[in-house]
Amino acid sequence: MKFIPGIRLKAGIEILSENIKSAVLLKNKNGFFIQKLSRVNLPVDTIKPSFKMENIINPKAFDACLKKSHKEIGLKKVGISLPDACVKILIKEFKEVPKGSRDIHEMVLWTISSSLKIPIEELRVSWKNMGRNSENKYVFFISLGLDPVLVQYEEAFKKTGFFPLRLAPGGLNRFNFYCERLPQKGCVAFWGLFDAFLQIFVFVDGIPIFYRIIKKGLLSINNTSAIDDINLVIQYFYAENPDLKIDSLHIASHIKSEVQIQQILQGISPLEFTMMDEKQLMAFEKSSHPTTQGMSLAFYTGALGAAMGV
Repeated sequence: MKFIPGIRLKAGIEILSENIKSAVLLKNKNGFFIQKLSRVNLPVDTIKPSFKMENIINPKAFDACLKKSHKEIGLKKVGISLPDACVKILIKEFKEVPKGSRDIHEMVLWTISSSLKIPIEELRVSWKNMGRNSENKYVFFISLGLDPVLVQYEEAFKKTGFFPLRLAPGGLNRFNFYCERLPQKGCVAFWGLFDAFLQIFVFVDGIPIFYRIIKKGLLSINNTSAIDDINLVIQYFYAENPDLKIDSLHIASHIKSEVQIQQILQGISPLEFTMMDEKQLMAFEKSSHPTTQGMSLAFYTGALGAAMGV
């Protein structure tokens, strides 16, 4: 293999109920470029995403599909996007925090364990101190999962030849793919409107104040149930933050027509928005053979975000 200084390959995988999506990125001094995308369909009832229960119902089928993904990727080290249902995301405020990272971790772990009534030894927690808000409180963005659930995924990956570098919920990795294009000032909202899930993220001057995943999506533009859920979530957001007004709304979706999005969001305020285009955020590497297997690039952002994070 020819060694090219300054160039690295990174791989990411997203696990969904229906399939396993993977992405291989080339990283150089100019940023990330897509080298390869692939998808392996899962047999029905292979996994059932859950926070408390073991997710992999049919280990043999799951292992076989992971082996296919390994062959497609050709790399051992990967970042992983887990199903959103098996990881919880919390935004917590603290008046004071310890100085050392170990003491901070123990504080976060104890707080989560106490509030959710889950034994500390069963919890796996990742956190980031996002800074202080307008009330001078420290804002922490926290993801947590149960160790028995996460270990099941880790063991399956290791058994099939992978070395998992980082596990994160798919929604967070999808957001990480888009986040560099979002404004840092003002009240900024990010909505991910996809086929199987809806995602709402709100920041004030870069500090997260609101995050929700709705586990049903735009299976068709006539699916009003998911839109009703968005409306309820937005109403809840404004009820909790009556003095806030969203300054800019940014939408990521496999639907690229602004007219179609406006029709879907009729009756939901605000309606002024900016559409995010994945092709403007990341290009294919020149020697690659671009294929999304008949799917929009938006469907691969969970795998792309996972690769970018390792």
